[in-house]
Amino acid sequence: MSKREHDVRTIPELGGKSNRRLYSLLVRPARPAACAAILVALWLGTAWADSHSIDVTSPAPATLSAELSTPRGAGPFPAVILLHGCAGVGPNVKEWAVWLQHEGYAAFVLDSFRGRGLRRLCGGSAALTGRMRAPDVFAAAAYLKTLPQIDAKRIAAIGFSHGGWTLLWAAATEAQYPDADIRAFILFYPSCNRWKKLPGATPVLMLLGGKDDWTPAAPCEALAQAASRAGRSVTAVLYPDAYHHFDGAEVRGRRSVPEARGGLGATLEYNPSAHDDAEKQVRAFLAENLAR
Repeated sequence: MSKREHDVRTIPELGGKSNRRLYSLLVRPARPAACAAILVALWLGTAWADSHSIDVTSPAPATLSAELSTPRGAGPFPAVILLHGCAGVGPNVKEWAVWLQHEGYAAFVLDSFRGRGLRRLCGGSAALTGRMRAPDVFAAAAYLKTLPQIDAKRIAAIGFSHGGWTLLWAAATEAQYPDADIRAFILFYPSCNRWKKLPGATPVLMLLGGKDDWTPAAPCEALAQAASRAGRSVTAVLYPDAYHHFDGAEVRGRRSVPEARGGLGATLEYNPSAHDDAEKQVRAFLAENLAR
């Protein structure tokens, strides 16, 4: 089903208690790059974050790195795997890790590139397509289930752009990984071109920009409708005025990615209203699907 909501403001918890004075700086319409830097500093300074390594075999053997941030307390905590876009782990992914940690979730930021000798795939993804990368999601889930601070039955995944495309493939192939126990997939502006159906059962939330000229929203809306008719819970939330990377508070003004779309270029722009409502949507979706 398609769900069109936007411009709803939300304020997460910071530092274990609500710090509205600090976060009020972050939800103003301008929400400048300095605010993203504040959240990244919080990720580095107030979250418990440690480094992990995950061995994968597909599409070739590699050892991937990851950072795990956990909330305060003993746990075990529900966990969310975060999958970056074509430029690698960026400020928006780290900001979401901070947000998740202060919402009570362990945030597992997985770097699918560095361990494979990759840096950037925005001009073409042949070296690591979404289909090729999808097993990373299940390898991360399997690894998280071995950690005592993680609730093995309450794991979700969030993907951004290339990471969202990866989660489409993960959602479509989940039957191959019956022990993964991933209970929710959240896809920010994925590429849904040529997707006509989405087999599987795990609920999916798509967050889409109506003005996205890199990964247009219309194919994802059509896919959500088709999957819903087939009995799968797939929700598409459209932000009509949003471009690609609408949650990237580090982006100042409107930017072009010249190598995107085979050299045609694509547009990035931060949209604070879309970002704020995306927080609301993610909060509600995780609460519903990771409930005990």
